[in-house]
Amino acid sequence: MIFHLCYELPKPADRRLDHETPGFTEEEQRIIRQQIRKNTAVIDGYIRRLDLLVNKERYPRQAVFIQKIRRQLELLIEENDTFRRVLWQHLQQAELVQNYRQQIV
Repeated sequence: MIFHLCYELPKPADRRLDHETPGFTEEEQRIIRQQIRKNTAVIDGYIRRLDLLVNKERYPRQAVFIQKIRRQLELLIEENDTFRRVLWQHLQQAELVQNYRQQIV
């Protein structure tokens, strides 16, 4: 049997979602960051695929399936940019609130 002190055990993560508060909870921030990472991996895959097909295999740039991949890539990039912008605005707002509270005290 292993004896654990209370500080050795990890804290349970706060997994609540709250749509009524203007800021994000830690769980919502984790979800957004995870989605950004997933989108980045998919974007990298699409870029490698386009590079292989267009530059190495010499498929025409205007081929239908190449255009379809490019449209999907553009959509993913826009989605990732939106997630990053929203997360950045949230972090800036949280920093401003924290600085304001420090000035008051």
